Amino acid sequence: MQLADRLGITQSTYAGWERRTTALKPEQISKLAEVLNVSVDYLLGRDNGRQRKGGPVGKARRIFEEVSQLPRHKQQRILGVVEDLLAAQRVAR
Repeated sequence: MQLADRLGITQSTYAGWERRTTALKPEQISKLAEVLNVSVDYLLGRDNGRQRKGGPVGKARRIFEEVSQLPRHKQQRILGVVEDLLAAQRVAR
């Protein structure tokens, strides 16, 4: 359901993709690759995913994506807090 929402499609359309009863349009393949952070070639089975972008995954990725939507000054405040927490963690080791 969450992936369908992020793609801007209905859950039933996405279910059709999964069941292979509905074909994806080229622009949908591109959007799916973007949302999943993989290349179109990877989705089509033409590479093994080694060209994926680096960066956080899972919950960390979702949080940083949300932060990236905030105004710049708010992003800077959040990053300052994260940097302080990381520095404190390094000292604690």
